[in-house]
Amino acid sequence: MKRILREHTTAVFSAQAEPVLSVSPGETFMIETEDSRGGRTRKPEQCTPDALHKMRQEGYAGNPVVGPVFVDGAEPGDTLAVQIQEMACDTQGYYGYWPFEQHLQDLIEEPVTRLVKIVDDKVKYSFQAGGKTHELVLPVAPVIGTIGTAPQEEVVYTYHTGTHGGNLDVPEIGPGCTIYLPVAVEGALLSLGDCHARQGDGELCAVEMRSEVKLSVQVLKNWTKQQQWLRAETDEELLTIACDRPLESAQWLAIREMISWLEERQGWTKSEAREFLSIASDVKPGQSLAGPYSMRVLVPKKILP
Repeated sequence: MKRILREHTTAVFSAQAEPVLSVSPGETFMIETEDSRGGRTRKPEQCTPDALHKMRQEGYAGNPVVGPVFVDGAEPGDTLAVQIQEMACDTQGYYGYWPFEQHLQDLIEEPVTRLVKIVDDKVKYSFQAGGKTHELVLPVAPVIGTIGTAPQEEVVYTYHTGTHGGNLDVPEIGPGCTIYLPVAVEGALLSLGDCHARQGDGELCAVEMRSEVKLSVQVLKNWTKQQQWLRAETDEELLTIACDRPLESAQWLAIREMISWLEERQGWTKSEAREFLSIASDVKPGQSLAGPYSMRVLVPKKILP
């Protein structure tokens, strides 16, 4: 099986990037990912406030992705179906935040980073609160936080989002998910990274980790004429993802995308699709901390006629 090592990181999605791997449609391959700080907070001494201040002052390429992957036969106008088969979690991860967060500056004085163990498909962490030690054990639910193809012209930093994908932080993008990405350049130039052992809606924080992602891709010709944003599906749900600022703008773009998808998939009118969404959909944030923010609309497959 072909594999990309995690040393092949980049901080941008770019049509000028040199591919590090070529794959054929249907071929299974592996991508090793680095954590979202490039491995710079993996030891306790790297997680102190002084060490974190120093890391930020020195500068670092955060949110790295691995790739790009050249997909044989992918041409502008096609759709790339990325099928995520498996994700292996590292044995440790971390969570962290900074005192300059936009809405919490009056609450947080120092940067915080905590290492957590990932053992037996569980995230395990001990923390001090209220004068007591608390043991937290939660099941892993692996997520690919950042995934996308190369835009046609612009170079997009991996922290950002757009119609190409990017820093979506959508919890459903994990094992068993297929995400449909636009192809804007020959070969699509797929990259991914920023994996999480688990993450909640809105990504207030996530358990960042290294991962090994097993996946395959398919090139879809003339799959859709209406796709403006991103589409994905699991065994249970259809979801559309859109990105914008403010958050409510991303919400309505995602709703429009789901209406278009139901129109194509079910043969409904736009009005019929809108009526269906009124009683049979959920709207949830992906990441809401670093705009353009991501929002998603989810529809259970089992209730679709």
